[in-house]
Amino acid sequence: MTAAPDQDRSSFKARLRPAVGPALSFGDQILSSICNFLTTLLLARALGLEAFGLYTTVWLALYLAMSLQLGLIVSPMMSIGSQEDEAEAQAYYTVVFVHQAAYVAVAALVIFAVLTFAAAATALDGAALPGAATAAAYLTQDFLRRYLFARRRPAAVLLIDVVNQALKLGTLAILWHAGPIGVAHALWAVAAAAAVSAACGLIVSGPFVWKPAVFPAVTRRQWRSARWLVLTGSVQWMLSYSGLLVTAGLFGPRILGALRVAQSLLAVMNVVREALENVVPPLAGAAFATAGLPGLRRVLGRAIGFALLIGVSATLGLVLFGQRLLHLLYGSEILEFDWVIAWYSLIFPMALVNLVLGCAFRALERTRPLFLTSLSAACFNLLAVYPAALIFGVAGLISVTLLTELITLIVLTVLIARTSGLLSGRGARQGGRSAGGEAAVVPAP
Repeated sequence: MTAAPDQDRSSFKARLRPAVGPALSFGDQILSSICNFLTTLLLARALGLEAFGLYTTVWLALYLAMSLQLGLIVSPMMSIGSQEDEAEAQAYYTVVFVHQAAYVAVAALVIFAVLTFAAAATALDGAALPGAATAAAYLTQDFLRRYLFARRRPAAVLLIDVVNQALKLGTLAILWHAGPIGVAHALWAVAAAAAVSAACGLIVSGPFVWKPAVFPAVTRRQWRSARWLVLTGSVQWMLSYSGLLVTAGLFGPRILGALRVAQSLLAVMNVVREALENVVPPLAGAAFATAGLPGLRRVLGRAIGFALLIGVSATLGLVLFGQRLLHLLYGSEILEFDWVIAWYSLIFPMALVNLVLGCAFRALERTRPLFLTSLSAACFNLLAVYPAALIFGVAGLISVTLLTELITLIVLTVLIARTSGLLSGRGARQGGRSAGGEAAVVPAP
């Protein structure tokens, strides 16, 4: 008579188990977004708007390196790795680690050279070495956390993120309490925290199997997916930060710092964006590999519904309460820029849907459409951002950003509609792989 309750408990645990990973992933993104927001709040208060603007200028170079890393290494890994069997996956990820190590070394050297050159024309003296160290540590830590997401180890991701955020916030708080914080001090604190976190990530990584024979094949497959993604990442970096570059050039570091502070509340909402970025590509890749286009369509439909629900809710919340929160957190220095939070919040729903639509092409390993989409938006952005800022000031910058995101949404939707079998059952295969083991071919838009 006791077998039935035991069976019920076993059945409940079996149903609950698949939800543990996404729950941990979402919890990790909440932690990261809140801690990043607190870091911005602490630095803006400690440095002041002008020095915080200089700190942001250094991070623009790091964000470019991050965009290139996502395109070259991370995005292909997130989609391809989930399609490999365990034995093949160990050899695949070993090659990816070699790629990552080479990229980090090159990126750190380039950032050091760029910041050394920039110091002659700006107030960035002494930022080159800590900036390069921050780049190396931050790029490595971010790669490891995304690698662990791809290997379905959300608990390990949570561990290394807790280490990173706790050390970063604790060190910055101690420095602020001890005396004035400079840009170099802030960079060294961030670098040290990321380095310790990356070391923890390396300990829990693996297992790895080095097979020299697969290195050329894996590299070619990575490049086939990455060649358009790296161009897409470069263009998206320009789309994301062209307004800030124009702001720094036209209006100076103080207004640049103010805009980044105003964006910090929206950055808290990026918990959803980062969660989707880490969860949807592996799920989409696995669904396509096992169930073909119908499986991929189901994953994308659920993700878009979730993105719209959260995106619209976040926009309403920021429109109603964003200005009041900015005043409360950052004080009177931000008063003249408090209105921008309501405008920026309109970007969020479109950005979430665009991310999910992009995951479809990444799962299909057809990344050229993503580049064409970004290029279309970039052409408009680059033509419009400077005259809009010159004529309308900060309002012009934000308007161009909104229109650019809308153009991206329209172009992606059109390309998705033209992909055979993705929006309907016609032309879809039952599995993502044919009998010969090759991925099912979907005509490129």
